[in-house]
Amino acid sequence: MKEGDLILVSAEATGLGKPMEAIIDKIETFMGQTLVTVTYTQPDALSGFGGCFVDSHITLSEKKAK
Repeated sequence: MKEGDLILVSAEATGLGKPMEAIIDKIETFMGQTLVTVTYTQPDALSGFGGCFVDSHITLSEKKAK
């Protein structure tokens, strides 16, 4: 997993009831946890533009980012 990768953020993490496709903006470690800041590829009024999630809620997408 690296910056620019296309990923899926789990439905549990987003709270939207469905996984959201996103692109990784930044990866950092804070207090022993890996945090991933993302921008959604198809944001809406409920999701906002993106967020920051613990890496356990991230899955690499099978599609390739452009």
